[in-house]
Amino acid sequence: MTSDDSPRPEDDFPEFLRKLFEDAGAGGNPLADGGLDPEQLKRLSEQMGAAGIDPAMLQPLMQSMQQAFATAGDGGISWDAAKRQALHLANQEGHAITAGEKTDHEQAFALAELWLSEATTISELAEPARPITRGEWVELTLPVWQELAEPVATSMADGLIDALRAQSPDDMQQMLDGAGRMLRGIGGQMFAGQLGHVIGKLSREVVSGGDVGIPVMPAGAAAIVPQNFADLGRGLEIPDDQLALYIAARELAHARLFRHAKWLRLQAIGQVTDFARGVDIDVE
Repeated sequence: MTSDDSPRPEDDFPEFLRKLFEDAGAGGNPLADGGLDPEQLKRLSEQMGAAGIDPAMLQPLMQSMQQAFATAGDGGISWDAAKRQALHLANQEGHAITAGEKTDHEQAFALAELWLSEATTISELAEPARPITRGEWVELTLPVWQELAEPVATSMADGLIDALRAQSPDDMQQMLDGAGRMLRGIGGQMFAGQLGHVIGKLSREVVSGGDVGIPVMPAGAAAIVPQNFADLGRGLEIPDDQLALYIAARELAHARLFRHAKWLRLQAIGQVTDFARGVDIDVE
């Protein structure tokens, strides 16, 4: 084969996209076994290397797309993937709550309850506050993160589709229309990984359920993360029991407020989601 007969990037990549979108639009999985031509993928990888782009980038892209085809039946976010990523980060340094930590924080919560009951008429929580692990914080807060993140993910998926339509030639517009669910699935899969990473990182920083400011814990729930509390106290010249009492009082006040004023919880979450729905993706 002469150099003039060699496959060119401008030939391979459109053909790659055409095959991808045609199969996805027909309801198939073009990345399953027997789907795309392995030789074509090999040429794409070689061409990326020749263009100064790391060919290793192709593998995680294909893995994300494969997961998207497998999980994007409704074109939404793979919440299971977000949860797995968050728990992976949260549980990297396994930390079981010791009996001493449990007793210390329960005592701090009990004393803080007495203080708040004298200082406010807002009723006590229905369930006692408790120490939790980082992984438990992820599990408890994930439903609210889902509610907050879904409008952003929708905007990202719409932006991806609009960008592809704007940059694609006319003969590919019909294929893009047929592959809308696949594209939403890819966007959702990418967003799930990012969201899981953020939640996992937060789980290693928050000291209590109310640290984020918005009510991410279930209504009426209050908690302290002892592992993060220990990290907080290392650089402070404050006795641990006094610091624990301060955190407990703040956490209980936060939980009581949002449980008592249910409209406030709805308004806080509603304002965030309304803002997220208005997010416009700059396709440039």
